[in-house]
Order: sequence, then structure tokens, then C-alpha cells
Amino acid sequence: MSSLEHVSTGVNIFFSPSVDKIWAMNDINGRFFDCAMPHDPDTDPSIIIDPAATGSGTGESMFDALLMHFAGKETTDELDPRVVKALRAEFERSEFFGDDMRRLWAMCERVVVQSGRVPGGTGSVINLLNLACGYCEEGAVLSAFWGRSGKRVRQFAMDLRHAEIDKARRRYAATERMFEAAAGGKIRRRDEGLDVEFIADDATHLVGYGEIPENYDVVFIRHQNLWHDRTTWQRIYEFALARIADNGLLLITSYFDREHLLALELLKSLGGEILVSERNRSSRELSYPGKSVDRHVAAIARGQSS
Repeated sequence: MSSLEHVSTGVNIFFSPSVDKIWAMNDINGRFFDCAMPHDPDTDPSIIIDPAATGSGTGESMFDALLMHFAGKETTDELDPRVVKALRAEFERSEFFGDDMRRLWAMCERVVVQSGRVPGGTGSVINLLNLACGYCEEGAVLSAFWGRSGKRVRQFAMDLRHAEIDKARRRYAATERMFEAAAGGKIRRRDEGLDVEFIADDATHLVGYGEIPENYDVVFIRHQNLWHDRTTWQRIYEFALARIADNGLLLITSYFDREHLLALELLKSLGGEILVSERNRSSRELSYPGKSVDRHVAAIARGQSS
């Protein structure tokens, strides 16, 4: 095990390539604690259950939450069982809710539970900021994930690239149409058009103009890209940490091991508190060596000084 990075407040981060674990060591007492997988999957493969696999339960949980999201209801009991059956069949066929989304759902569930945080508290609304969202493959999934307790989720999905935001709008609209068509018009969104806003602009400008909320229960950044432009991403992280509400969370995912560790170090140096970081053992490998979809997922809180 070798130290890759030093975090400014007395914590060393270590990476063990043989078991794909991330560890931290407190400089004061020299003890290690596991920030990622609590077991070694190489020696205990039975613990690896792909959330995308049939029978894992993840697909069923995600479908129920999406159905409640698009129907605008807290339960599915009052829906016609034939409608639910048709929707489930369409869900299983849809490209919008494939394996990557099911694995992301499961990873978010793990890190949020381990974080000990309850974003939104006892309120009825969760404000969600999805930064650098691209074409926002995860848009509907995030709203459904955070709305499972019956809360209304107001998602602000932002990217500087107009073409990507246009794709995101069309993708979300197509998802809505899929559910509406499969249900024969028997489900209808509450507050249609208000729960997800896709915005092609700089979030820092819009907060200053009062056009979006100042604080968020959840800030989400999928596949953060620190290697691309460190200066820009430092500004993004500073903004994200400053906008986390009390008991809120910043969730990030990363393609690469080292880029993830560098992001955690930077966030720590900016005053963030790293609550949990998990290696996604079911992550889909990509063609570039060492790169995979949502390879790491971390939950970060605003530190006392940020």
C-alpha cells in the first residue's frame, strides 16, 4: 500500500491496487479506516451482486420510484394494475433505464446511507442541483431517487453547452412520453414542467441574479473532470460546497481512480468533509485502460469552515 496524496487537515489517502480499496490514515493516531468497500471482493466474490442483474431488487425499486415520480403520487396502490404492468414492460425495454442507471442508483443508495445525512430533513421539497450535467442521462433517475419519501424534487440541471442541454430536455421529454404512452394517458405529472429545469448557463451567474435557489439539499456532479481543467473545476467545487444546505450532500462520481483521489484531496482542501467514498465494483469498463462508468462515488458535506 502506498500513499498517493496528502490531504491538508491531517489525513493521508492511500490506494491499494490489489484490492481496489481507498483508505485514509489519521496522522494523530496512525490508524487506518476503510473509505470504500468493507470487504475484499477478490477473496470473497460472493459479496458482489450486480445491481443490474435480474433479481437484485434494484430494478424493481427504481421502477416503483420512477412510477411515483411520473404519476405524481406517493404510492402506486391506486393505479390500475394493468397500467402498472404495461409500464413495467416498457421500463424493462427502455434504453433510458439500463444497467448503468441501475448501478448508479445502487451506489447512490449506499453512499447516502453511509453518510448518515438526510438531505431535506423534514421538509416537503428537495432542491437538487445537477452541475455539468451534459445530456443528463440521469435526470429522471435522480428526481425519482430523491423523491421516494414523497418529497417534491426540484431539479436544476445545468451545463454551459447549449447542445448538451437541448439533448437533455429532449431526453427527459421522451421519458415522460414513454410513461404516458404506456399508461394510455392514465398517469399525469403533478406541476408539469416545473420539477426539472434544464439550463444552459453558468450557475454562479444565475445565483447572483436570483434566478435559481441559493442553497441545495443535494448537489450532484456525474463524472467530474478535474484532469481536463483544474482551475475551472476548483471554481465548480468551491461553488458546490458553498451552496450545500444544512445536512445536505455533494455527490460526485469519477471515471478514474487517481482523478477521484485528486478530487477528494481538492475538496478537502477547500473545506469539504469527505463522508464516504465507494468503489463501484459493477462499473462498466470502457475502452480506455482504467476508465469505467461511475467507477467511484463519494458523498461530501460542507465543513465547518467552508
